[in-house]
Formats: sequence, C-alpha cells, structure tokens
Amino acid sequence: MSEGDIPSELPKGWVRVRLDEVAEVRLGRQRSPKNHSGTQMRPYLRAANVDWNGLKLDDVKEMNFTDEEVAVYGLKKGDIVLSEASGSASEVGKPAIWNNEIADCCFQNTLIRVRSYGIDPYFLLYFLRGEAKRGAFVEHSRGVGIHHIGVARLAAWEVPVPPLGEQRRIVSATENQIAVVERAEAAIHSALSRAAALRRSLFSVAFSGQLVSQDPDDEPVEELLKRSKVAIEAAAKEKSTRRRSARSSSAQSKATYGGEENSVRQQIEASPTATQPTLDLEMPS
Repeated sequence: MSEGDIPSELPKGWVRVRLDEVAEVRLGRQRSPKNHSGTQMRPYLRAANVDWNGLKLDDVKEMNFTDEEVAVYGLKKGDIVLSEASGSASEVGKPAIWNNEIADCCFQNTLIRVRSYGIDPYFLLYFLRGEAKRGAFVEHSRGVGIHHIGVARLAAWEVPVPPLGEQRRIVSATENQIAVVERAEAAIHSALSRAAALRRSLFSVAFSGQLVSQDPDDEPVEELLKRSKVAIEAAAKEKSTRRRSARSSSAQSKATYGGEENSVRQQIEASPTATQPTLDLEMPS
C-alpha cells in the first residue's frame, strides 16, 4: 500500500460504498454560443474558480440559464465541485465546497458537482481532496494531453464511511491540523522573507564599513592602490610585449614564405624551354 492509500480493512463500524450511493454526482452544463446572452443571465463556476485552498470568486462569468436549468445545475450550500479535467495531472479532481457565496449560481461542465445526502459534506470534501492530492484520480483518468476523471468513474469511486458522529470528529480534527500546517507555512514564509531582507542588509552593511571595526594598524588604502597600479601597468606592459612578439613572428613567416615563392618562380623562368621539332619540307618541282 502506497502512502495515502485507504487501508483494505476499515475500522469497526465503517463501511465502504460507491460515491453515488451517498451523493448525487453530476457534470455541469456545457457552454454554447446561444447561451452567451439571454434574458436569464446567471453566474456560473468553472474550473478556473476552484483552488486547493477553496473557491476563487474574483472572476465569475455569466451565461443564460433558464429556471428549469437552474433546478438541475444550480448550486446549494454544501455542494462540492471538482475539476473534471486538466492539462496538469496534479490538478485533476481538485475539490472545493460551495457555501452560497453568490446568489443563484450554477456550474459549467469543466466541473463535477457532488451533492451529499446524509454524509457530512466536509467529510466528503477532505476525503476527495486527499484522493486528488495523492494522485488517485490521475491514475484512473483518461485522455491524451488533457486528463479527464469523468462522471461515471467518480460516481463509482469507493468511499470509506464512518458513523456520522465520527465523521464530524474527523472533520474537526482535520481542520485543527490544517490550521497548524497553515500557521507553520506562514511562519516559514515569514522567516524566508526576513532571511532575504537580512541578506540584503548584510551586503549593504558589509560594503559601507559597518560590519567590522576599523584597525588603525591596517595598511593605508593608498598603499594598496599604489601596488594595484604597479601590477596593472606591469600586466599591460607584458601584454604589449606579447602582442609585438606575435606581430614580429607573423611578419617573419610571411617573409620566409615570400622568399620561397620567388625562388621557385626564378627557377621556373631560368629553365630552358622545350624546343619544338622542325620539319624540312621540300616543295615538289
């Protein structure tokens, strides 16, 4: 069993059920150009509105939903919405809970709604979040490039269910531990911010003469600068000497090559030319 897996044997009093035995599982309504305007425009949630820390409601779109469609696709307090698909495998099945933040709100088909009947909705939320975090939904997703969990697969998902009182205690303990983790994360973030500020301050103090005390016995900086000047001039002189030496070697090579070329040319010119045979032809009388 890998880390995060649900044990095969449950505690006494617990049962294992399909999700659709304790909740309604429904895909949202598909977007259509005909619904981009109308007389019954209503807000709706989409995958971009679901975050690991809850809902992001700063950018909620609207489209036309009839009253009949609202009865099917409307959201109620305690509904859980999950991302049905994602190009990022780690985002598949990411859930959040709806608490009537916006009146008359519906949801689109990039989300699946899980509406609990009898089970504590927060118990389901944390269970589904755990499944998504450990990558269980990814293992059962389909698609190339875009990973889909699908309504049918989610509806058949096995859920370990304890008695209602225990569900609520689990929810309370989980939220307490989440608060501890969040405080730890905040402390770490604050410490990292302070460390970055201290690092910047360190360099500022170090190079403004405030980090260490001055020693009157130290060599005056003017002497250091004199030595630096002498070293720089010596390096420049050595570089100039190497440059002149390189130019001299290049000129000598050219002269040697030119002499050899002239010598070959002179030898060619001095060699006797080949004579052509002559024919002594006598004209007939």
